[in-house]
Amino acid sequence: MELKRYKKVNGIKQFNFQINRVLTYGEEACDEELVIRYLSDVRTIEEWYEAWTKLSAIAIDNNKVMHAAYYDRMAEFFLKQSDSRKPALYDKCIEEYHKAFEQLGIEYKAYEVPYEKGFLKCIRMTPGNYKQTVLVCGGYDSFIEEFVLQVRKFVQKGFDVILMEGPGQGDCVRQKIYFTERFELPVASVLGYFGVISCTMIGISWGGYFALRSAAFEKRIKHVVAYDAMDDGVEVMTNIFPCFICWYIRKLIKNGNETKLIRLLTRIAKKSVLADWMLSQGQFITGADSIPAMYKSLGKHNLTGLYEKIDQDVLLLAGEKDHYIPMCQFERCREKIKNAKSMTSRCFTIKEGGEQHCQIGNHNIAVDTILDWIERIS
Repeated sequence: MELKRYKKVNGIKQFNFQINRVLTYGEEACDEELVIRYLSDVRTIEEWYEAWTKLSAIAIDNNKVMHAAYYDRMAEFFLKQSDSRKPALYDKCIEEYHKAFEQLGIEYKAYEVPYEKGFLKCIRMTPGNYKQTVLVCGGYDSFIEEFVLQVRKFVQKGFDVILMEGPGQGDCVRQKIYFTERFELPVASVLGYFGVISCTMIGISWGGYFALRSAAFEKRIKHVVAYDAMDDGVEVMTNIFPCFICWYIRKLIKNGNETKLIRLLTRIAKKSVLADWMLSQGQFITGADSIPAMYKSLGKHNLTGLYEKIDQDVLLLAGEKDHYIPMCQFERCREKIKNAKSMTSRCFTIKEGGEQHCQIGNHNIAVDTILDWIERIS
């Protein structure tokens, strides 16, 4: 069987990665030939939006609702929160996902778990005679619906899967429940709501930090998977800049030089629509009113002082060409989590097709690794 690989579709790195997030799920999620045709020459966020909405219309005409859901998710992705099209497109996308689950015969139940002054969306998929519960969370600004195809293999292998949405993600941010480093609190609410006394927790992308952090406080988590390993939010949210600028921004943040930080990043945002979106989105999900306030919030997403509290079975994953999470975070987690009951780590390579962030392009290599690990340590 041909090895699945990350594809070069678009010359803009951020666009190309998001395109591959859809392509990685194959025919159930998209028509690869059409996606490549419509997205290869896109250069602006407006062109991005138009291409994906055209693809969605084609998918709906052909009764391919799951395709439409993924296409609309991508159309929504780069719209700023001030764009009047964003809320309606979010609603359309979520409706399509759930209609597609029904169409594909995916058995699941949706829940709203009370939290603060609102709720956390959860999706639960429970097979008969299941072995154990696996709690899965996403990262920076994810929707749980995106991961249903990805985690379905766990259900097929006999695991009870709970997908949870946390603060700053999906519907939470629309309720003004903002991104927080204290992810153990929503995790505790979800575990309590479902009466879970023992589980494996898998954190995807920024969720790798959330899972490790939660494991430090929440001992109902018996096994923890950082998919991928992450321990420092400021490093991640400056890693997208060229090396010298990245170093200088980190220095300004560390020294508390807000005036220079605002001036520099405002200038960068004027030249790069993707940098402008990143800074705007970061302020939106954290509820911050300025760039320095956003970085101050993200600076709390750090495992300093918590590594030693993680005493469960730990699996750390990484991709050698991850352009979001610096490789030093994988190495640091592996070195500093010294009290783990057991420690397993794996960095995927270009040769095996898992080198990208969260092994996009060949995500099944990570899924199979996680499944094998859970079976082995349980």
